[in-house]
Amino acid sequence: MKPGLYPLLGPPASGKTTLAREWALEVLKRRGRVYWVGLPHQRAYVYRLFGGEGAVLGLEFMSFQALYYRVLAEVGRLGPLLPGAGRVALVGEALRDLYGEGVAPGEARLFARAIAELKRFGLSPFALPKEGEAGRLRRVYFAYERLKEKALDYDDFRHRAGRVPLRLFPRPDLVVVDGFREVGPLDLRFLKRLAREVPVLLTLELLPEGLEPWQTLSQRPVKKEVWALANPVEEARHLLRALKRALASRDLGGEGLDPFEVMVVAPEDRIPGLLLFQDEYGLPLYDGREGALADTEEGERVLALLNPMPTGRDLLALGFSALGRRALRLGLAGEEALALLAEREGLLQEWQAFLALRTPGPDLLAWAEEVLERLGVAAKELFLSRLRLALRADGRNPLAWWRSLLLDEALPKEPLRGVALLPPLRAMGVRARRVYVLDWVAGRYTLGEGEDYFLLEELRERGLLRRLPRRLRGLDPLFLQALSTRGEEVYLLYPEAGPSGAYEPLEKGMRPEPLLPSGRLEALPEESFTPPLPTSHAPPAHLEVLRRHGECPFRTYLERFPLRPEDGALGWHLFPERVDELSQHPEVGPWLALHQEHLKGMVFWARWPGERFTLRLDGVRREAGGRVVHLYRLLPPGGDPDLSPRRRWTEWYALGAFLRRKEVEEVHLWTWAFLGEPRPYRKNPYRKGDRPPQLEEVRALVKEALPRWGKGGFSPRPGYHCYACGLADICRKEEA
Repeated sequence: MKPGLYPLLGPPASGKTTLAREWALEVLKRRGRVYWVGLPHQRAYVYRLFGGEGAVLGLEFMSFQALYYRVLAEVGRLGPLLPGAGRVALVGEALRDLYGEGVAPGEARLFARAIAELKRFGLSPFALPKEGEAGRLRRVYFAYERLKEKALDYDDFRHRAGRVPLRLFPRPDLVVVDGFREVGPLDLRFLKRLAREVPVLLTLELLPEGLEPWQTLSQRPVKKEVWALANPVEEARHLLRALKRALASRDLGGEGLDPFEVMVVAPEDRIPGLLLFQDEYGLPLYDGREGALADTEEGERVLALLNPMPTGRDLLALGFSALGRRALRLGLAGEEALALLAEREGLLQEWQAFLALRTPGPDLLAWAEEVLERLGVAAKELFLSRLRLALRADGRNPLAWWRSLLLDEALPKEPLRGVALLPPLRAMGVRARRVYVLDWVAGRYTLGEGEDYFLLEELRERGLLRRLPRRLRGLDPLFLQALSTRGEEVYLLYPEAGPSGAYEPLEKGMRPEPLLPSGRLEALPEESFTPPLPTSHAPPAHLEVLRRHGECPFRTYLERFPLRPEDGALGWHLFPERVDELSQHPEVGPWLALHQEHLKGMVFWARWPGERFTLRLDGVRREAGGRVVHLYRLLPPGGDPDLSPRRRWTEWYALGAFLRRKEVEEVHLWTWAFLGEPRPYRKNPYRKGDRPPQLEEVRALVKEALPRWGKGGFSPRPGYHCYACGLADICRKEEA
């Protein structure tokens, strides 16, 4: 095999990797050395590919970056490595130097990606125009290179490796470059240099301009079936059953496949749901998503501490369980809301401990080291190094940058153990004997092609920028073809409909053969257990509970428990205990002062016990020695002042009771929304002898409601009120 570049062109599933493997085996059998260059996630797949042939001594898998690193190491041209987070941080510093403070991490990340593309295709800042957004990129790119000094980012390795002597040791007898859809001009230039000394087999789906194929392959047939399932739940269940059957031994009625022979491709958001059921189905599933620092226990705790809008989950992660549970149940977030909750629940000490933990000291690095120690973080240096980068990016707002850099931090994956669940891009360059692809519907698998923010398509056709690939090349069909040919046998599954309606499949399929239950829960008897509906003969808590019981008894029962924030008069609930505190508020204080006439002498939340029910009055105020009574219905800000018998009973029943008293001469009825104006229900007050029709209607409704309550049942009663209930997750209206 003579030195030279051998471009092997072919679509997915055309046998490019098979031919490359045959070349490599010939060299290995002669005790030669093979460099296999591929994507990092292909490493385990490549070594398994050769494992069946016995020892793979002499085979070395590496990425392009590792190859460049080795080339530079042999000639002593290595420099300090600048990781991806470091590039973003330096771009942030460049933006701050050029355009002032207030640079967001997302903006820096946008510039960093654009700079990486330019460097990958061998373009300096001077290749860019001086005007517009491209001009901004030019200036930031130039400033970034200046700030970087002697450090090398990943693309600098590529540039430098193309200029130094090739002194590879040990010297390869063959270099295989496989698993790439295409290669950039700098990578191709390096491979051409390398091909002068050793044979280089380059497999591609798309050839660069000016490169002729040494051999062209055609697509080979792939056994393919398309399965249509009713919905995503049934799709997942069928997949898990199929996996169970595929892996089970033949003497148990299975197919006896090795877990490494099976692969599942799914959108990234479907993978966590499948992993939840691996124990239930007894399946060895492997999370093939890129590992993230945020998903580790240590990362979760640090990110919880740095969250600018802390939640109940963050409090729980940091050990503040009492306050965390209450905040999580109520769905509260943010320091202001959590502080109010802590005060209301008597958990101020826990809240203050949380604040003390997350409040930085004057020496930020010393504070961070102490905090990491208290949080039990073993690998402190990784976190501290990212904080140092954050300080360079924005010294005035380093914590936001620290959090952003940690969220982007990827971790090396653990070795493959079991059936790999891969997102689509990580499935590229990997094949298996059998592959299942989920969600085979329009729009789920796409490369997301779109014009670049800085360099539009028309700019990419000018001058030196012609080296850059176009962003709108219509590669989705090739991408779908690659996904649907990842195995010798491919099963494409899709749900016919989901929460948003019917789905459009990429290919029409048939209903698959029903499979036997494979999970322990699935194997339970078909008869489902339905607990009995609640019953109680206790009197209603107050009259409005009796009214709401007529709408839906089951909801009335559930509202006895703190499952959600109460519907009460938000704002007014702080009266009367916290009036002094509210008077200091810049908005509430002037409003209180304006309405002192109404508030003076008002009794809040008065309860009138009765034989069959209780009245709970929002606000009552007496004048003229008790001869004049003011009744208030207190509402949240912007609340509906509707006092019709359909919406409210309490005030009408209380009105009748007051008018029956000897000393009472007149009753004024008001509605009052918090921070609003008190509004009289009618112009004139009610006086003795008045018989408002609402009162008579309410009395009749109460008379009907009491026997219903007395039956003691709380069956659900669906109706218009369901739309505003908020308890749908635990409703049992299907049993009505």
